[in-house]
Amino acid sequence: MLFFGNHDEYNGKARIHIVNNKDRIQRTLRLCSLVISIVTIACIFCYHGLYITPFVKNLIRWIIHLSLFFYVAKYFVLFYYSLHRKEHLKQSWFEFLIILVLIIQFISINVFHIDIVDAHNFENIYLIFIQFYFLIIVLMELAKASSSLGKYHLSPPILMVASFLFLIAIGTILLLMPRMTTQGISFIDALFTATSASCITGLTVVSTPECFTFKGQVVILVLIQLGGMSILSFATFFSTFLSRSLVGLRYQYMIRDMMSTDRLSDSVGLLRSIVLTTFIIEAAGVAFLFTYWKSTGFFLSDKQNLFFSIFYTVSAFNNGGFVLIDDSLLNLGVPGSYFPQMVIMMLVFLGGIGFVTIRDFFSYRYIRERNKYHWKSLMPQTKIVLYVTFTIIIIGTFLFFLIEYNGVLKDIDGFGNKIFTSVFQIVTCRTSGFNVLDINMMHVSTIILILVAIFIGGSPSSTGGGIKTTTLFIVFKSVVATVKGKKDIEFGHRAISPSMVEKATTIIMMSATFILISCFLLTVVQPDVQLLHALFETSSAFTTCGLSTGECANWNWMAKLILTINMYCGRIGTLTMAFALTRHRIESPHQYPDLYIMLG
Repeated sequence: MLFFGNHDEYNGKARIHIVNNKDRIQRTLRLCSLVISIVTIACIFCYHGLYITPFVKNLIRWIIHLSLFFYVAKYFVLFYYSLHRKEHLKQSWFEFLIILVLIIQFISINVFHIDIVDAHNFENIYLIFIQFYFLIIVLMELAKASSSLGKYHLSPPILMVASFLFLIAIGTILLLMPRMTTQGISFIDALFTATSASCITGLTVVSTPECFTFKGQVVILVLIQLGGMSILSFATFFSTFLSRSLVGLRYQYMIRDMMSTDRLSDSVGLLRSIVLTTFIIEAAGVAFLFTYWKSTGFFLSDKQNLFFSIFYTVSAFNNGGFVLIDDSLLNLGVPGSYFPQMVIMMLVFLGGIGFVTIRDFFSYRYIRERNKYHWKSLMPQTKIVLYVTFTIIIIGTFLFFLIEYNGVLKDIDGFGNKIFTSVFQIVTCRTSGFNVLDINMMHVSTIILILVAIFIGGSPSSTGGGIKTTTLFIVFKSVVATVKGKKDIEFGHRAISPSMVEKATTIIMMSATFILISCFLLTVVQPDVQLLHALFETSSAFTTCGLSTGECANWNWMAKLILTINMYCGRIGTLTMAFALTRHRIESPHQYPDLYIMLG
């Protein structure tokens, strides 16, 4: 009885101690975690990006191992100071799994002297594993820290603007490191490349295969993947899925705006499906391209084949447009071969129609519901996206084939090959910038056709840029209704609200104005540039298309800076940028009388 009494007394004191010190311990560990994460990530960057001595390399290893020890200790301390330990385990199951693997590895090496991993490759694999673990930790900490941003009253547009600035800044710092390039790179070229990759544009001012080492190309690959879905999307995924923690309302509003969903409850669920969909589609793309290049013997080794397959798949699905061999796809065994063109074209197409459309059209749950309830059909947005996308592809292919039949298509044998090449060029030029034909040899009217296609761009919640297909559709329906004298704008037995028409019109006007101003400034700072080239490069940058005439590589730093700003603003969106830079004003309760002005 005395033993149980002492035991109960001890539990009571321990519980009181936990209640009194829990918040202070959590705040202290959170601060220490932030500092240690920054120091460790900086060490990892130096390890890969700088030429360091063996002493510094060994010091970095010790810092990484001490950081790991801190995170293991932190986990068990937080577990001890948790009042609901079972719930804590459920919420932090992924961290527990990683820590368990680390403990097993440590015991096997130091106690039983057993290497789970091959001794020759252990150091590299172990360091990669640790670095991947810290990447996950940093993303999770970033997502958890976002909950504290509410006290600063930061709007979703500001958070989105800041997230891309953060990604571009980190990318620029990494690309400036000596081991990322073969012969060094200027600050403006590193900033341009990091912005182009983060904003999934594909414009380049230096040759990616010649200027960047393998590590530099990996950095570009990561920037494309993070930029395609936004770094905050990854942070939210790790926070909500891996740790099962909740996301605040402000953060959910940001996700909703970023993914263009109409319901708040859809935001986090859509985000999880996006990550899963991305993984499935990209895995399939890598498998198809690897198999094709393996069968052709284009690459000397499977490692090179695998990296090229991963790079081109990620670049295509995220509509990045970056290539590892100059002249886009012209020198990669793609022209004249249907299979790789079909794979790349499908990746670009799926990335350009948007995740909402992919989920609505391909989701097993939605397909089953449509088969079960015949009154259910595709969402109106899905129908609009598919209607406009296929209309652009069909009309664009026909005009491209007609104009270039005796032009760049002249050397392609066979009527069917000419048609297929035209389809490929129209599909890819809208958002990704891949090409199998020399754009400088195309007719001026073809350039104008491509300008129209890239200005329209992809669809909402996609990796493509431009004003978006739905925006064009809304304005088109408004024009038709005005010409016919209709008061209401309708589609699919639904009324399109005037506010939506106003928003669509504003997007088009702001985008066109931004491109024209950029084109004007470009001709001022780069007087020798041709007007068509200036208009094409600024349009390609703003719409994050990436198709280029190759002229921008020879421009001065001011011209490159203009294109960099174009890529950033185009990825964020002019409307989002305007919302981020302006403060919300309360409308006056009184209303002025209507003003009549003659139009037309």
